Amino acid sequence: MNTLYGQADYYYAVSRKMLAALYDKGFITSEQRDRIDDLNRKTIFAQYPSIADLEVSA
Repeated sequence: MNTLYGQADYYYAVSRKMLAALYDKGFITSEQRDRIDDLNRKTIFAQYPSIADLEVSA
């Protein structure tokens, strides 16, 4: 099994940058940004390993 620790952290950081760009350009509201961010965080950390997973298993 190939475990890519930190993938969740990376993907979440990218998703936050994308949301910031959408918000800054006026494509989404702050409420939409917050709701999407919450969903992204839950989904990404459920699907990919994070640095915290590595620290817990060490």
